[in-house]
Amino acid sequence: MTMKLFDAHCHLQDPRILDKTPQLIATALDTGVVRFAVNGKDWNLVKEMGESYQSVIPCFGLHPWFIEERTPNWFNTLKEFFQITPSAAVGEVGLDKGSHGKKIDFNDQVEVFQRQLELAKELNRPVSVHCVRAFGDLLEIMKSTGPFPAGVILHSFLGSAEMVPEFANLGAYFSFSGFLMSMKKEKATKMLKAVSSDRILLETDAPDALPNGKFGSLFLVDGDIFHPEGENSSSNADSLHDGDSHPSALPRETPNHPANIHNVLSYVASLLDISKQELAELSYANAVRLFSYEVAELYPQLLIFSCGQNMLSKSPSPSELELHVHGMPFSVDKGLLSARSAKIAALLEENPPEKLAFLLRDIPADPETFELVARFCHGYELILSTENVIPLISLAYYLEMTESHSDNNLLDKTVAFFEDRVLPSWNETIKALRSASSTIQQAMHSGLVEACLESLVYKALADPRLLGEPIKVSTCSEDSEDEEAYKPNARRKLLSPDWKSEDLTTLSLQLYDPLIHAMNQHGVQPEYVAASLCQYVKKWANSGENESIYKRGVIEAVERLLPPEKGILPCKLLFEMLRFAICVECSNDCRSGFEIRIGKQLDQAEVKDLLIPSQGYSKEIQYDIECVRRILKHFYSNYCSTDVSGIISVAELIEEFLMEVASDIDFRIDTFVSLAEMSMAASLGTQRNSDGIYRAIDIYLDKHRYLTEVEREEVCRVLDCQKMSPQACEHAAKNERFPVRFVVQVLLVAQMQLRDTVTKEVQVFDDKLRREAVEDEEKKGLDEEEVRAEMEKMSIKVMELERECCMMREEIEHTCTHQKSKRGKASMWRKMKRKLGCASSTHDCNCQAKRKKKF
Repeated sequence: MTMKLFDAHCHLQDPRILDKTPQLIATALDTGVVRFAVNGKDWNLVKEMGESYQSVIPCFGLHPWFIEERTPNWFNTLKEFFQITPSAAVGEVGLDKGSHGKKIDFNDQVEVFQRQLELAKELNRPVSVHCVRAFGDLLEIMKSTGPFPAGVILHSFLGSAEMVPEFANLGAYFSFSGFLMSMKKEKATKMLKAVSSDRILLETDAPDALPNGKFGSLFLVDGDIFHPEGENSSSNADSLHDGDSHPSALPRETPNHPANIHNVLSYVASLLDISKQELAELSYANAVRLFSYEVAELYPQLLIFSCGQNMLSKSPSPSELELHVHGMPFSVDKGLLSARSAKIAALLEENPPEKLAFLLRDIPADPETFELVARFCHGYELILSTENVIPLISLAYYLEMTESHSDNNLLDKTVAFFEDRVLPSWNETIKALRSASSTIQQAMHSGLVEACLESLVYKALADPRLLGEPIKVSTCSEDSEDEEAYKPNARRKLLSPDWKSEDLTTLSLQLYDPLIHAMNQHGVQPEYVAASLCQYVKKWANSGENESIYKRGVIEAVERLLPPEKGILPCKLLFEMLRFAICVECSNDCRSGFEIRIGKQLDQAEVKDLLIPSQGYSKEIQYDIECVRRILKHFYSNYCSTDVSGIISVAELIEEFLMEVASDIDFRIDTFVSLAEMSMAASLGTQRNSDGIYRAIDIYLDKHRYLTEVEREEVCRVLDCQKMSPQACEHAAKNERFPVRFVVQVLLVAQMQLRDTVTKEVQVFDDKLRREAVEDEEKKGLDEEEVRAEMEKMSIKVMELERECCMMREEIEHTCTHQKSKRGKASMWRKMKRKLGCASSTHDCNCQAKRKKKF
């Protein structure tokens, strides 16, 4: 079989080799390099090369090193090149903070890169990206712009293994050149193994990135072939010294030849411990798929090959079966496929071969999975992994590839791997579930998802810490009993120090929802379940990448799945979830559920928690008062403790809240009064005063000066004057914002309190004198002169108190007269007397109205 290679990134128009390009392409073609993705800033040259050579795919882009040379109209010119060259890809573009790139303004680099990245997405073309010491910035930009269904080629990739999954999730492919040989072998191996087989590309970056000659003879641009002395092409990877990419003694400036991709192939295959043939097939198929927008023009059909056949061919033979998997054309040997698949065999018996493409139009697999199954049918070794086992089982189940149809068939092989290597491990099970997203319905139908969920539930029951550490609601649970309760099951196998459990939040909601539901049903400790749910909200609902409809589904599922136990989450966190539910317009049931949960532990809340923005159209920030009132009702209806401290805390909270929001111009009187009444009702039977409510009313009247006298009286109706402190009474008596009726009531209450105080003091002193008189009489007699003196002092004190009462009465008349002159109302004091009756108990009152009530 002829080995085919695809050079995913090179610069054959480079001035250093331009005059020898025809010879270079011809030599490379002879060695099996059949396609070249040529990148460059000199777009006319690249375009001409694409027109001259059928094997060249032109790529237009502005490299970060050359952005200072751009013209004001550069972007329009670039777009014109894509319009007249439909086969072109985007490249080379990118970011550079290396020795060369740091001389160029990075903000300019970012601006130019983002525009070209957005253009690639708009045109649905793959884009080749250059990145040096800026992978963090690149990832952030790709997240804000992506994902990229057409693909992003990270050319000459030298990033870390940890970043591979994040880039791959956005549509990245990882292309490797001779630069990889400058990386430490251990680090390079770890990074390569993190790359999925369907994301690997090979390139030369010619005329740069000359590879190491220890992995085969090197083709030189001048036509010679360099043979490293004492070495041959079969050298093992261990013979390469880390960090030394040129032990062959060739000068570093020696230009690279596109045929030297074979050396890159040998090195990467040795690190991955696979054959060169297998890697060549994988990388070639990946490159063809990546440039799939022109595959239909280049090749009529994509063929999975059998022995002696090429993967790609222009016309299928009569023995081949034509199928389409997610729009990708495949031709497979129908005899080999039906020998393994009972479903295919049955369909061929009942239908003509040309009809099978229609009958199998809904194959539950992606092209990569179908390719693996077809390779298995053609006798190639199947490499199973955690990531591909569920898609393979689903497809094998659909095609009925059972032992009853053929010995040593695919279904039993994959199921055995799934049971032995995946289900026993928490991490592997989660990874396998993640890979099932493309065939989720088939995986559910075949029972694979249910098996994974049962495995995870069992493991969480044994060790709930796998879900994450519970969120501590308060600091009072620091004793040994609580710590003992959080310890994992003693039967759990000890893990290595660097082991870390896979996070359930990486699963899609379609899988996460039934998993948490099953954990709740089986009694996994609720605090750990709640911790996992909080992490899920943080990851998916707060991410700016997801649509509102998905965020709404996440928050509604989290509310539904939260365990019902009180106090497993802090009140503040529940308020945050409620705000988010309101923001994304969740259902009424969802919002009500959060309100009920909050109501059960409202005594833990702070005033800022209650400041829930309303969804009105006012420019000013308004607060959802009705929501607070509902929460308050839930608290009172669910409070069943004999300890009134919680109720008092909530009463104080509402008072502070009223003071905070009283200035809201849209705060209706009935709502204000309703909340105030609830707070006052909570204070019944306690020693709390009404000063907090008084301050809230004072702020409300100050910000709502347009209220009528009747409306102000309605607001003040909830205030119990008898529970106001002397300081509050004094302030209220002089407060012009309050209605006259209320001011009079405050003064009268103060007068009555003063009279009661005097009466009590006189009574106490009289009782004291009597007791002392009895005691002295029994002992040695009573000193009448001292008693007389004390009585005279007491009489004087009573007269002083009576004078104070008179002064207070005069102050009442003065205040009312002042109110009368201010409001322009005649005979206000007389009207008040007729309504309230004379408040004085003395006989010198000149009020002619009949007294209705004694105070």
